[in-house]
Amino acid sequence: MISFHEAEADRNFAELKARFPEAKHVKNVEGIGNAHKEVGKQATSEMVWIVDADAEILEDFNFDYTPPMANMGNTTYVWSARNPINGLEYGYGGVKLFPKTQLEQLGHELPDYTTGAAYYQPVSDVSNITNFNKDPYRTWRSAFRECTKLSSNVIDNNISVDDAYRLEVWCTRGENRPFGEYAILGAEQGRDFGTHYKDNKEALRKINDWEWLRKQFNEAL
Repeated sequence: MISFHEAEADRNFAELKARFPEAKHVKNVEGIGNAHKEVGKQATSEMVWIVDADAEILEDFNFDYTPPMANMGNTTYVWSARNPINGLEYGYGGVKLFPKTQLEQLGHELPDYTTGAAYYQPVSDVSNITNFNKDPYRTWRSAFRECTKLSSNVIDNNISVDDAYRLEVWCTRGENRPFGEYAILGAEQGRDFGTHYKDNKEALRKINDWEWLRKQFNEAL
């Protein structure tokens, strides 16, 4: 599990470890890329499962998938997650299975760590509910980052029609859900940012800078 000061992180990790005793927790490492790199350092296996701090793992999900030997060092698998605001089910917030070497060598350099570190293989099975809507800022930040990615086409192997549909749903559905209005606001602003800077990787990397994101959120209110 990777967490960065989420209030629910320790509780969620305790539940995860109770079901899967070998689970480890990388906590409060500054920078998303650095946190992924730390996971790679701590891992003792060739492939590494990653769970977000806000993930509510479904009861029927087990970390038991073994990739083909030929994919061990070059493919990242991403399971689907259920979005509690707009109902979408796809890779956003889902459980991931990374090659250890990719986490150590490449993950910290890219706008999107999941799809850019290795060949991206989505898995349609739902692994968890991604409970990112815990407060206005976290909800806005999650929507902004994801919709920047969707609108800028930085997600490798994604189908453009699917991205367009998901972007539309993020920007229009779920206003009456907890913190739903902040999700829609973040989605709209992320869409505009990603569209404007789609050919500027340096600008797109700002979505991994928590200090910059907090400033954008404060200015948006």
